[in-house]
Amino acid sequence: MDIDYDYLIGISKDAVLHTTRKTTNILDGGYSSLYMGKSLEFHDLKDYMPGDDITSIDWKCSSRTDSILVRRYIAEKKHSVLIVGDTGAKMDADTPNGDHKADIALMTAGVLNYLLGRQGADVGFACSGKKGEVYAPFRSGGASVEKLLHTYGEGIFEDPSSDMDSLINDCLRAYSTRRMIVFVITDLAGLKTVGSETLMRMSDKNDVYFICIDDAKVTGRRVYDRVGENYIDGFIAGSRALRKAEERQREEILSRFKQDALRNRIVFERIEKASDVVDSVIDMFERGRSGIYG
Repeated sequence: MDIDYDYLIGISKDAVLHTTRKTTNILDGGYSSLYMGKSLEFHDLKDYMPGDDITSIDWKCSSRTDSILVRRYIAEKKHSVLIVGDTGAKMDADTPNGDHKADIALMTAGVLNYLLGRQGADVGFACSGKKGEVYAPFRSGGASVEKLLHTYGEGIFEDPSSDMDSLINDCLRAYSTRRMIVFVITDLAGLKTVGSETLMRMSDKNDVYFICIDDAKVTGRRVYDRVGENYIDGFIAGSRALRKAEERQREEILSRFKQDALRNRIVFERIEKASDVVDSVIDMFERGRSGIYG
């Protein structure tokens, strides 16, 4: 995975995820944004890194050490962020741009976890595998990024019958007492399985973001069906009627999902290229803050 970490560090202080949900449990606290910044409670001191707010530098403490130290503050309570990743043989395929879908999925999960971790969130993960659903507990810190990517990387090609609708509903039942920010990383086939009632249930208590990784088209030259594990017949792949039918079906799936997303205040993003991952995640954060859904 080729991630521009210098760019990621540079924009991380401005990549702030906002939530519209106020917690109702008195023990949970209540606020409308997720961040690690100047708030109510001092958290700790850490070494300055490029991208940190220079106004948070503690010059008095820094003068006693050999390094520049930054004061960190936390909000009343850390947010719980759940990343749900799609799996199966279909993830071992390409996008229209020719990039590997699995690489984009893993990169997206890594970028999300990195940015959210810098904001002090506890990030959990869920996906389907051959032996059933796999969950990584809610954690924060650099080690959690590696753990999440390891968990996702091990299971991303498993369970070819992965059903995103069932996985999401199982996650909602497993974490029914939590109010979360939920990110779903899937593709067009995954979107098709997620029903309107599931989206309504997700957005009832949680802020929800969907990332759809675009699929290469069935029609074209030398198209290989990764799920069926064979090349599509040249006559079929070159059919104009099939191309039109495929485009119509894609548009129907996307149109239905966008309407449901708008109705349920869900942010939706499509990614086709690995080089677009970081900017697409930042764009999602901004649209969530601005209330631009669907």
